Amino acid sequence: MKKIKPTIVVFGCTGTVGTEVMRQLNGRDCIARGVLRNPERPYPVQIGNDSSNITYVSADLNSMEQLKKACAGADALFLLTATSPQQVQHEINIIDAAKQSGIKRIVKLSAPIVQAAAHVEVSQWHSKIDDYLIQNMEEFCCLRPHSFMQNWERNTFTIQYFGKIYGALGNVGRNYIDCRDVATVAVNYLLATEEVKLRSVILAGPEAITNAEMAEKLSRITDRKIEYVDITPGELFSQLTKKAKLPKWLANHIVELDNLAIKVPEPETDTVTNLILRKPYIMEEYLQEHRHLFKRKPLWKLLF
Repeated sequence: MKKIKPTIVVFGCTGTVGTEVMRQLNGRDCIARGVLRNPERPYPVQIGNDSSNITYVSADLNSMEQLKKACAGADALFLLTATSPQQVQHEINIIDAAKQSGIKRIVKLSAPIVQAAAHVEVSQWHSKIDDYLIQNMEEFCCLRPHSFMQNWERNTFTIQYFGKIYGALGNVGRNYIDCRDVATVAVNYLLATEEVKLRSVILAGPEAITNAEMAEKLSRITDRKIEYVDITPGELFSQLTKKAKLPKWLANHIVELDNLAIKVPEPETDTVTNLILRKPYIMEEYLQEHRHLFKRKPLWKLLF
């Protein structure tokens, strides 16, 4: 008797990590069902020929009926929704729908467990979701990266136009991991044949990097001088809200992450080699592949 292929539901399939999860599930011995919040959203991985294992559905994260249809007949689920004040309710809705639909395993992209020395509101959101997940699912896995290399794409504006990085990190390093490595860990757990019950899987990249060191790496890759400007947390918050026009909760989150790294040192070496059976990507690889995002743009273009 032939083995029945498992169906894997991927929430957040158009995001940085979710897109990579879909790419890595493409062609594997499973059905990968990406869930779109907007039915008009472009597919992150195109559906191929008749034998393609990629499918899509759309669902409102506030509609239990639509979420249950998205989960119907599935075996495992990758849980990731956009970071926002609605994230707790959205992800609890998904967990409820998954449980009611008979899904046994959820692999969730979570956040580091924050020690008492620091406060990170978004981590508290994740903690609430994690607790609910563990209490309600037969199998679970909470992946805990510190920061993604791809997060540097948030800084492209000041790098392109002014050759500057602004932050409140001082000379403290932060650990960055490539989203491709995170996706590989997630896919391995989604497709694992053995039982998965893991409250905390720490995902650390190959090194902790200071903002000054990042400026040096970016200077080399862009062939121009990139400078790190260290400012106070209050000044950073003001820049993010007034100049970058970020919502206050997101600006506060970015400031809190710098403060967390200062108070609780991040890993200096990777934790994923044994999980992905290879060495993780290094920052230089990411920057080389995405150097076009950081290249100089003349200031006059801001006028048009």
